[in-house]
Amino acid sequence: MKDANTPTSERRKDEPRSLQELGAELQRLRESKNLTLDDISAATCIRKNFLEDIEAGNFARFKALVYARGFVRTCTTLLGAPELWNEYRQQLTIDTFGPAQGASESAARSESAGRRHSMMPPSSVRAGAANMGLPARGFRHSSTRRNGVILLVLLIVGALGGLWFNWDRLRGEVSKLQRDQAYDEMKSREAEQARHDEMRKAEEAAVQREMQARRQAENVGAEPDAEPPLVPAEKPAVMPEKTGEAAAKAALTIRASGDCWLRVREGDKDLLVTTVREGFEQTFPLDRTLSVRFGAGQNVQVSTNGTDFSSPGGGVQRLEYRPDGSSLKVRR
Repeated sequence: MKDANTPTSERRKDEPRSLQELGAELQRLRESKNLTLDDISAATCIRKNFLEDIEAGNFARFKALVYARGFVRTCTTLLGAPELWNEYRQQLTIDTFGPAQGASESAARSESAGRRHSMMPPSSVRAGAANMGLPARGFRHSSTRRNGVILLVLLIVGALGGLWFNWDRLRGEVSKLQRDQAYDEMKSREAEQARHDEMRKAEEAAVQREMQARRQAENVGAEPDAEPPLVPAEKPAVMPEKTGEAAAKAALTIRASGDCWLRVREGDKDLLVTTVREGFEQTFPLDRTLSVRFGAGQNVQVSTNGTDFSSPGGGVQRLEYRPDGSSLKVRR
């Protein structure tokens, strides 16, 4: 095998180049593109000492064939020399690294595959390698914008998940609020209706009082000026005989056991015009004849001596009570 400095024209076409010659060719190609080993290391994430060993053709420090092949392929791909990689593949064999190194190739194959993907050059370039599309020094595996987008997506997914898991509880809370609102509205309507009912009852009571007052006024105005003829009462009240002193002290006592319209007159003078209630009791002196009209005679008891009480009769009754204690029923 000839030296690495041997011209290509002096070689046989079918004779493969050595690892040292391939390394020198790789170095020449790198320098032709104005790239340093630091640039290649930053772009491929391969340590500089391994890059120096590759260009020197020294693969003794590589732990396994898979690492050597992976690093060389990454460099040739970055420099755009696939034909150079084909020559390296013929030289980098198991025999180059020995049986022990070849045995570990299968164990490191998966790691090498992932490493080859991670060492592909990014799209950004530094100023000295603009034509090659090489990245700038300090290659970053992630960006702030991408991290922000990922965080935003995670927040949205978390919010949707929380809404999904709490949907039944939220729906129950909304239903409860709607029921409470409907209950409050119903109570408000009931209170308003109660106020209307109270006002209506008050108005009806006022109308009833006004109508009752009018009826009383009409009854008073309907009394004739002329006194009707006197006739003996069907059941005149039997009054005990009194001495002259007792007769002078005779008085008319009216006691009510229920509601009864009552009018007491002495000649043309009204002594009492009202509607009496249960418990009412009043005494009038019988110095002169008293004309009494009862609207509901069954609800009153009458006495002229203060002890013997009797009913004047049921319904509307009109009687005259005289100073001697006798009474006469007057027909209409």
